[in-house]
Amino acid sequence: MSDYFLVSSPLHFLIAANISLQSEDHERVLLIVARDAAMADRFRLTAEKHPDIFNRVVVLPHDAHGSRRIRGPRFQTIKAQLADISDARIFTGNDRRLEFQYAMHVASQAGSRPKGVYMDEGAVTYFGHKSMGSFAHRTIDPLVKRLFIGRWYKPALTTGASDWIETIYAAFPEHVHPLLKPKELVRIAPEPFSLSQFKALARDLLPDGEEYAEALQGVKLVVTLPHEASYLGAPQTYEAVSRSLLDHFAPSQVAIKPHPRITNRQVLQQIFPGTAILEPTTGMEVLLTLLDDDCLVAGDISSTLLTTKWLRPALPVVALMVHDAPPKLMTDLYTALGIPMMTPADLPQWLCSI
Repeated sequence: MSDYFLVSSPLHFLIAANISLQSEDHERVLLIVARDAAMADRFRLTAEKHPDIFNRVVVLPHDAHGSRRIRGPRFQTIKAQLADISDARIFTGNDRRLEFQYAMHVASQAGSRPKGVYMDEGAVTYFGHKSMGSFAHRTIDPLVKRLFIGRWYKPALTTGASDWIETIYAAFPEHVHPLLKPKELVRIAPEPFSLSQFKALARDLLPDGEEYAEALQGVKLVVTLPHEASYLGAPQTYEAVSRSLLDHFAPSQVAIKPHPRITNRQVLQQIFPGTAILEPTTGMEVLLTLLDDDCLVAGDISSTLLTTKWLRPALPVVALMVHDAPPKLMTDLYTALGIPMMTPADLPQWLCSI
């Protein structure tokens, strides 16, 4: 059996490593489809340091602008890898992605029956694709893809729901979106995340892993933030959150994880004075492996808190409802997972209770 992992994000890199550590009798091939050249190189260099996790590493041609001209070379690379396989599982975090769909097509044409596997993508796994109710998403987009790309393209109303997918690896399989429930559901095992092999891999994924590990020593609270428009539009509310947190923790014990697209770090230093502002492009899923066991994670209702809950289930997690109440579907999931949700006014009392 051969396992092929199509990986484009740190989250799926780590999920692939988790599954690979449980499949040591399989050939395990990492297919890197990152758009950014620096990210692709980071994935490659990290994976090559750990041949006990990934036997082979293949980097698909990439283009920072997502140009269509790169599709041909990518497809050629995929075909070279999969045209002659006899028994394979092909993993992806996005089955709507053309590279995955083409990989399944090529493997099927070779006479084998490949097994398509979806790896948890976060919130979309549980709430569904944000555009799944629109006419364009349901009808026009699939038609255009089948006409101009190939009849092998199989549409998915939401990520993980296409006919190519047989199995879904999810952090919380009992809570996946209804369209995913007919698939074979497998819980992502938490045990590999605590293995020394996995922690070494995660640390190597950071550009300055040792420095990060040192900087996070003694941190008792990590605050993950939404896009900066949220706190630029309501600075007083976030300042109230900051006061509550800094009444309970020393500034040196607090690290702020900004949104990847932040443009104004100075504002954060004003709202959260004296705290450490972490590198915004570093995935929280990687940082989680470095946090002490007594650390707390607070943030907006997002995939970040879901990831924290299943990567480090023992860490206390709290969702801050700074703006309007989230949709009932989201609050139901957070309630089921035991993640408390509170307004800034409720925060001091909760901090004193933990």
